[in-house]
Amino acid sequence: MDLIRDNSQRSKYVLVLLGILAFFDLLSVGFNYYQNMVLEGYEFGEYTDEYIENLDYLSIVISLTYFSSFIITIVLFIQWFRRAYGNLIRLDVNMEYTENGSVWGYFIPFINWVRPIKTMKEIYLKTQKVIKEYNSTLVFNKNTEFIVVWWVIYLINGFIANFASKQMNRATTIDEFISANNVYIFSDLVDVVSIGFAILVIQKVSKLELILRETDTSLSLINQIGVKAEV
Repeated sequence: MDLIRDNSQRSKYVLVLLGILAFFDLLSVGFNYYQNMVLEGYEFGEYTDEYIENLDYLSIVISLTYFSSFIITIVLFIQWFRRAYGNLIRLDVNMEYTENGSVWGYFIPFINWVRPIKTMKEIYLKTQKVIKEYNSTLVFNKNTEFIVVWWVIYLINGFIANFASKQMNRATTIDEFISANNVYIFSDLVDVVSIGFAILVIQKVSKLELILRETDTSLSLINQIGVKAEV
């Protein structure tokens, strides 16, 4: 039987990156709010064209930094998720998908609306089931609503951000730019909420993974909690 592969370091990396993303979201909220104030003042000659252009450059820097952090976070999250799912497969738990199949569920159009919820629920519930087999004192928690809320908010924010991007691309007047910025502000705030639930999901699953490892580093060598079988 394969050993359970440690996933704690990966979860720490993802949590740090999610914190960074939340910081950039809040930074973007403050920046867009300030940019709106500047645009309103520009109409009355309070700011120069050069100042407006510098703000645009700064906006690009913030956006590119956020996007780079987002890509890194996605990669690390998928690595963490894949190992969490794969560990259960290596423990001969009957899983609905293969290790790679669970990951592709995040990228296949339409399927990626629902499969991430199913596979994350699988990890959360079946990890508890394995622990329960070796530790009868574990209180089995079947409540997975927080997983649904996490993914639904994430999807909703994707639509909001897409709408904000289209609004900005169509904007030709100051009022339209301000309106698009307001949508971005709303999107960033929703994203912070989404990140909060993502952190909650990872923390809950990671806690179970830690309990599972402490329960049994190798299920073939341990027959009860913290007591190695005599050989």
